[in-house]
Amino acid sequence: MSLANNEPFTRWYQEPWVWLIVGILGATFIAGSSWIYYAFKIQDSVVIDDYYKVGKGINIDLTRARNASELNISGEILLDDLTGEIRITLDGDMSEWPNQLKLSLLSPVFKEKDKVVTINRSASASEKRQVYVGQLDQSISGKIYVQLETLDELVPEVGYETGWRMNQAIFLELGKVFILQPTQ
Repeated sequence: MSLANNEPFTRWYQEPWVWLIVGILGATFIAGSSWIYYAFKIQDSVVIDDYYKVGKGINIDLTRARNASELNISGEILLDDLTGEIRITLDGDMSEWPNQLKLSLLSPVFKEKDKVVTINRSASASEKRQVYVGQLDQSISGKIYVQLETLDELVPEVGYETGWRMNQAIFLELGKVFILQPTQ
């Protein structure tokens, strides 16, 4: 058997270009498989909101957001980067302020990074202006959703009858004061 162009005969598995192509295809398959695995393992979490079922429709309960707006509640949040202390100063037209509030610091991406802190009212000189203090176990920074609310109970099929809540997205930097305003 003679070769027409006098080149030596090599088998396919001895060619470097074949292994390059097979390597690229293998790496693509392994990377794609790992992405599919992680897509099923780390599923998206549902963002917390006050939903309740009425008939066959699902509605959002805006009662507490309206209550915060009607009571003119606004506040300032300060996170101390050294001690992890959360200090919230609230202003509003409340006749009686609650002793505890629930502060949720929610990550827009990872549910594992969500922090929920119960903050307690401290002694204040003014009835209109109240100071609440809490403690974080670890520092956080970056974009988060802040949800400050009273500890009232959800009545099934009715919703919330009392209390107030404020939601806001902020870019958190430790040591900086952030303003909380009720949503209209």
